[in-house]
Amino acid sequence: MKNVGITFLIIVVFSAILAGQIVKGERPKDSAQSDIGLVNMDMLTKGHPLTEQINQFTKQIANYKVILNNENENLQKLKVDTEEYLGSFNSQLNKRLELIKDNSMKAIADKREELNNKLKRYHQQLNDDISNKLMAKKESLEKKLQDEISALNNSYQKELDKHKEALNQEYNDRIINLRLKLKFNSLSKAEHNKYSVELEELMAEKNDKLTEKENYYNERLKKVIEEKELEFAKKIKEYQNKLQEEAEKAYNKKEEEIRAELADYLSNMENNLEKDLKEREEVLREDMGENLVSAENRLISKVQNKINDLKDEINSLEERRRELMERRSKDIDEIIQEVAKSSKIKLVIADSLQNVDGIEITDKVLEEIKLGR
Repeated sequence: MKNVGITFLIIVVFSAILAGQIVKGERPKDSAQSDIGLVNMDMLTKGHPLTEQINQFTKQIANYKVILNNENENLQKLKVDTEEYLGSFNSQLNKRLELIKDNSMKAIADKREELNNKLKRYHQQLNDDISNKLMAKKESLEKKLQDEISALNNSYQKELDKHKEALNQEYNDRIINLRLKLKFNSLSKAEHNKYSVELEELMAEKNDKLTEKENYYNERLKKVIEEKELEFAKKIKEYQNKLQEEAEKAYNKKEEEIRAELADYLSNMENNLEKDLKEREEVLREDMGENLVSAENRLISKVQNKINDLKDEINSLEERRRELMERRSKDIDEIIQEVAKSSKIKLVIADSLQNVDGIEITDKVLEEIKLGR
């Protein structure tokens, strides 16, 4: 029951703090023995992980409000200018003709993007071809290298087998004779030891010669493998350089072709645009009077829709910020309660006055917050 009372008191006091109230009073107790806890809410708020997100939302809201203000001004200007535009037929005609130019510029930009993408795809194709050819070359050279090493190894093995046979002919008769002698029961201990030593020395001598020959062939094989691997790496590098050089030449050629194609397109567009502007000016003069009002209204409607979207976005961001601030406040509240309980503190005061003695628990609370309790 005592702990429940402490928790309840902390909640009440902390809630009062969040509402802007400050608990005042003096405590004659020494702070080391005090049952009052002191916290710096500004430090806790700044140190909470959610504060960064809240600040980001605040910046976004401010930016959107600036944009919204600009769009509102733009809308009002559009509404005022509409009447002026209607009274300036030539101005509106020029705007429509500029729109035709803009469309031509867009077509040119689209064409440029199309050709750039075409060049990028060609570049990727060249890289893919290099990778495929290089992989095939590596596989071919690796197989050839393996075949050569395998053939050389077989050759060395045959030579080693011949050497083994020669050693057998040289040593086996003596080894067999010594083994037969050791089987005689009539041998004295000294004779038995003598023959045993001779047998061991003879077999060791044979094995040493065999090992020496094996090491010789192994070293030769190792040296050949190292030489072949260096040769393999050199051939691969030379082949790769060749492929890259060929690809670079092909890419430069393709790039020149695309530049020429774009230059032709620009020249044709320029000629066609001049002709098109003359032909369409007459048509526009007939059509402008009927459609100008409708066009202006659509533009105003577009700006109004953008304004509505901005308002919705601002409301959404403010709601999300409010939720995060509530979560932050609740989290800080709960952690203060836990720290106060563990420290046997009955009363927690935020942003205390100088005449209040108490235990400073701000750092403990911050530590718990950073641990992501």
